[in-house]
Amino acid sequence: MKTTLIALALAISASFAAKVDTSLVLKPDAKRIAASHAVNNKLCPITGEAIGSMGTGPVVVYQGKAVTLCCKGCIKAFAKEPAKYLAIAEAPDTAKAVDSHAGHGH
Repeated sequence: MKTTLIALALAISASFAAKVDTSLVLKPDAKRIAASHAVNNKLCPITGEAIGSMGTGPVVVYQGKAVTLCCKGCIKAFAKEPAKYLAIAEAPDTAKAVDSHAGHGH
């Protein structure tokens, strides 16, 4: 009986450990942003524009990490491929953004 309980406990804990946080919040509130790990990216992962070059950029939260974008137009692109853009945001600032800024309609 004790062995069965231990096995069950290990199975349950493994199922929690195996889950990957895939949450995506495109319009997080201040509390969600504060609870997230700030990536502190200096460049927009979508366009490569400097953060703040177009005013205060929006923040999105993916996998518990807060990423700043250059403008609201980049939110849609981030939502389509959040893992790709998170990786770019976490890369050194010398990394190139994937998409051009064309088509944002500024």
